[in-house]
Amino acid sequence: MNLETLGQVLVETEVVVEPDSVALLVDALGTPQAEEVALRLPFFGPTVGGGDSVVGPIDLSLERGLAGGQSFEWHRSFRPGERVSVVVSVEDIIDKGTLHLATVLSEYRDADGELIQRQRTVFVERKPPDELAQETAAGDGGEAGESAS
Repeated sequence: MNLETLGQVLVETEVVVEPDSVALLVDALGTPQAEEVALRLPFFGPTVGGGDSVVGPIDLSLERGLAGGQSFEWHRSFRPGERVSVVVSVEDIIDKGTLHLATVLSEYRDADGELIQRQRTVFVERKPPDELAQETAAGDGGEAGESAS
């Protein structure tokens, strides 16, 4: 994981809440509250800019990574047909033992700049074996192969 992406804006774009997409989601949910739910969550922040718009820049290994959590802060529902600005950024990166954790923040605002929603997505990645070996060697007080006397 690229720890230097902390604070970087990864995506800044505009999207439209497409009525046809909302209708498909409503049909897929198939519940009496489906439309209300569909208008609360028509987008997933880490993919709003395209499939590699977050994974690529933070250098997340799909072999060693997984989604660690998702949280939402709702200010109102989206409206069919409305144009929404989206900014996706790296809010936090933590180097924790054998893991890296990255929190990606996605903010959605209406045409007047009013906040509609914030999404936080946590990605967890196991460190690669070579990085763990380097950290172990550094923790032993020397380079690999040196005695820690």
